[in-house]
Amino acid sequence: KRSNIPLFSFREDCLMNKADKSKLAYIGKVPGNKRDSDSWFTPSIYVEAVRKTLGDIDLDPFSSKEANRIIKARKFFDLHSDALNKSWQAKTVFMNPPYSFPACKLAIAKFLSEYEKGAFSQGIVLCNNSTDSKWFHNLLATCDAFCLMRGRIAFWNVDGKQVSGNTRGQVFFYFGGHLQQFSLHFSAFGKVIRL
Repeated sequence: KRSNIPLFSFREDCLMNKADKSKLAYIGKVPGNKRDSDSWFTPSIYVEAVRKTLGDIDLDPFSSKEANRIIKARKFFDLHSDALNKSWQAKTVFMNPPYSFPACKLAIAKFLSEYEKGAFSQGIVLCNNSTDSKWFHNLLATCDAFCLMRGRIAFWNVDGKQVSGNTRGQVFFYFGGHLQQFSLHFSAFGKVIRL
């Protein structure tokens, strides 16, 4: 049954209701401001799944004081700590790396290097599903399981609000022996594949 509400074309509706940039609802960034490609904070729903899988998060190597309010890692490295030149001695590591190039590639290489030399026993990496990149395949070759996310993550900004503009899908890579825990807690978000 058709409604009696008049329909407007998309073009007419846009012309009639121009957005006032000074009154837009804030969703992660103010119009006209450049987005920091390295500050995509992990929403708490995923952090909880990470924590339930790992037990606790001992180290978050690419973080900040603001991000650690949600992550609650025992130790974190921020922008001034230079995680690439530190030892990652910890029981567990959660890494949401910087997404700019080459920072992402370097962060993943450091994660894999530290894991392979036994600096930590369990880890989870959240990154873009860049299946064409070498670093993605390096993670894939070393991980014990991964979760291909259904949909895109609505990352948070420093103030805890959702960031608009995520143009990529994500994947969580798991490293360690708690495969059952990883499957249990991440299967709600997407397809978990154990290797």
